[in-house]
Amino acid sequence: MAIINTLQKCLDSPYLFEDKDAPNLIGGLLAKAGDRLEAAANILNTGQGDLADVTFLSYEAMFCCLRALVYNKGYREAGMRCLMLACENLYVRTGLLDISHMHAFERAQGLKSSPSDTLNAASSFVKRTLELLAQ
Repeated sequence: MAIINTLQKCLDSPYLFEDKDAPNLIGGLLAKAGDRLEAAANILNTGQGDLADVTFLSYEAMFCCLRALVYNKGYREAGMRCLMLACENLYVRTGLLDISHMHAFERAQGLKSSPSDTLNAASSFVKRTLELLAQ
């Protein structure tokens, strides 16, 4: 299979596809994002638990946001690269989402940020996702 590096290649692949029911899944994704943020904040604020879990939970919250945004446009993904390309094309390139949210997600994925920085980035991403979905 060719390298998937454009939205069109994703749509031509089995990794991104239209799904008219995708928007119905957004509520669950947002609930999960909120739960993950709350759990990460509790670990960070109480000092009870592993700080690595703060990063992991924050990452999961951002992942839910990516999915919710793409699902909102009527697509589902079966691969991370196509999820990222879809979000970039549908939201970043259109000026709706700042690229810093995508970069923060990638840093969290690579464990390249401190737990507190990752939690702050996830909180910001969740907030912006809620704003976009309310429009």
